[in-house]
Amino acid sequence: MESVVIKDMKTLSLYHPHVVLTGVSFRTLDVDGRERLVRQAQEPQKIARRIVEQGLASEAAVISTCNRFEIVSVVGGDSSTGHAGDVLLRGGEPGGGIRRFFESLIDLSAKNSLYQFVDSTAVRHLYRVSSSLDSMVLGEAQILGQVKDAYKNAVEEGVVGTHLHHLFQSAFHVAKRVRAHTEISQHGVSVSYVAVRLAQQIFENLQDTRVLIIGSGEMAELAALHLCSHGCRHIVVANRTVERAAELAERFGGAAISLSEVEEMLEQVDIVIGSIRIDHSILTKSSVRKRAGDKPLFLIDLGVPRNFSSDLSELDSVYLYNIDDLAGIAEQNKALREAAAREAEVVVDYGLLQFEKWRVKIAAQPELVSLRGRVQGICDEEITRVLGSVLEADRDVLLDQLSRAITQKLSHEITELLARKRSSAPDDGD
Repeated sequence: MESVVIKDMKTLSLYHPHVVLTGVSFRTLDVDGRERLVRQAQEPQKIARRIVEQGLASEAAVISTCNRFEIVSVVGGDSSTGHAGDVLLRGGEPGGGIRRFFESLIDLSAKNSLYQFVDSTAVRHLYRVSSSLDSMVLGEAQILGQVKDAYKNAVEEGVVGTHLHHLFQSAFHVAKRVRAHTEISQHGVSVSYVAVRLAQQIFENLQDTRVLIIGSGEMAELAALHLCSHGCRHIVVANRTVERAAELAERFGGAAISLSEVEEMLEQVDIVIGSIRIDHSILTKSSVRKRAGDKPLFLIDLGVPRNFSSDLSELDSVYLYNIDDLAGIAEQNKALREAAAREAEVVVDYGLLQFEKWRVKIAAQPELVSLRGRVQGICDEEITRVLGSVLEADRDVLLDQLSRAITQKLSHEITELLARKRSSAPDDGD
């Protein structure tokens, strides 16, 4: 097959794979919609494989958190599989198949919440997400680990190739530089921290409160850390596996129970933090009504799908907050974080520039391979011709003739290349 000459970025966009990012986040879809999406999109890591197997992309990864659900893919160009590349080369929409796939996961009312970025805007968005510049709480550290998990899962599914590997590794590098060279991490906080700050507004002294944490993952661990740092001394951890709950509880001098014991424990606690992935409500009106007395019960639901029934807020003495409700407290220190974010955007821009340079280099590889072949052919031809006709010539004379001949032919090739490039450039007019 004849190699493609990459004359300009327009040609590059036709023949080189596109990076496409499609998704929804807390900015575009409320917790109700995100909850329905998570229920519909079971096992997000398997979705990436489905996308590749259906020929919608050559590479794919899925970032699924409580605040966002995004598909990062590579479509079009020679590396695309199935019909995705054909649609692109006919002038179709890059990532149109991914968009339609995503729309099949959400209901009609949520389709307007869907966004899609292509190439540089997609790369920039992933960099900003990884650097916590697009988080509900600007500067929080948890998102980078979640992006790394998305990449790891996609690698394990065998759907990461050259482009996504380089993209995610560069995203991790940008995020590291943002934290190292800006002050955003000094003013950034986690969602778990915001939850604890919210608890402080209801209970002035957390030392006297008893807390039940449902879940044993990173968010639960962060919640426990922040509670302990604010003086909380009574923490109980509930989980599907009691052994895992015990591991976390032991670190903070707490106790561990199973999920089946949660309802009984409500009698003894003031605060319940839910951060477990589960497909049904752990706490409902009927379970909370069994709690004796009218002592305040503070419920913080960090789960998506939600851990607590939304109608619990209708009960007296029950204060229920879900993950979207935490945005208010996140406004604190906003000015400081935004100043640091402006510095971080410079790091993101530099990372984007480096990625685009890599992308152009990869796109030009077929042409460079072809050029090397032509150079090698010219060299072989001239050496054979000169050595065959001037066998008795002085060595210096022979090398001089060989050098001039190769230089002339290479100059001709370069002149032809520049002429083709000049003729393909648009006419700016007078």
